[in-house]
Amino acid sequence: MAFTNIALVRKHIFQYDLGTERIENLPCQLTGTDWIQLPHISISDRSEKVKAKEQFSPTQETITLTAEEWSNLSHAELIFDSVVVASDSSLGKIFVENIDYSVDYEQGKIKRKASGEIPDGAQVIVWYFFYKIYQRDSDYQMDYAKGKIKRMPSGAVENGQWVVIDYMVEYGSLSDEIISNSILEANDQVLSLIDPSYHNSTEQSLVTAETYLAVSILCGIKGTGGLDAKLSPSGSGRSFDAWQALSDSYRKRAFLILSGYAKRSFHRPVAIKSKG
Repeated sequence: MAFTNIALVRKHIFQYDLGTERIENLPCQLTGTDWIQLPHISISDRSEKVKAKEQFSPTQETITLTAEEWSNLSHAELIFDSVVVASDSSLGKIFVENIDYSVDYEQGKIKRKASGEIPDGAQVIVWYFFYKIYQRDSDYQMDYAKGKIKRMPSGAVENGQWVVIDYMVEYGSLSDEIISNSILEANDQVLSLIDPSYHNSTEQSLVTAETYLAVSILCGIKGTGGLDAKLSPSGSGRSFDAWQALSDSYRKRAFLILSGYAKRSFHRPVAIKSKG
């Protein structure tokens, strides 16, 4: 009897992003209205952001930084490493990111660090660049299954314009049959390691251990390209070594749990002859 099931293994894979990979700031030129092949297929539906820098000069804002609370800027999707913070518009004192302040580039937020040189409640000047976000079905179209994108002639993307794209790749589109086979293999290993008295147990630790082993097996298969060969023209997003390390990690965690259920050793009592 298997301890885990397909739903548990699948939930674990997606909960920890083992079945997906995030691609960020991929440059792409959109020419005419032709479909452009991206480096990946099986892109998660509506996971993309298509964006571009359209500013000639940075946006300037005056904000007050209090305690270590986040302050919202007027725009989100800031361009990485484009933020400058100074004490005044004359750049009297330039503060240093990650030492004096922190930036949330995606949300467009900034906060002071207590250990930095920006005084609590200080008013500072912030300069930054931000991305323009284009709209699906107005500015461009996506074919998620085939991993293709094209501009729409009536949209805001100019012919021949370079954009950058973020999206999620679904390496985790695993069939029930593949997961079921990994569970069968994992169950064989579990039953060979644990004491027979636990074979029909419903203890959660055994469920967890077998789930970890099934995930380890799937990671090992993915590392060899067995599951990704048809998902990406350029190959798997993780290297063989990365997948193998992940597989080993889950396997070790499973065996650590199973060590508490190992087969018991029984020794026959040895008869001791009395002297005399």
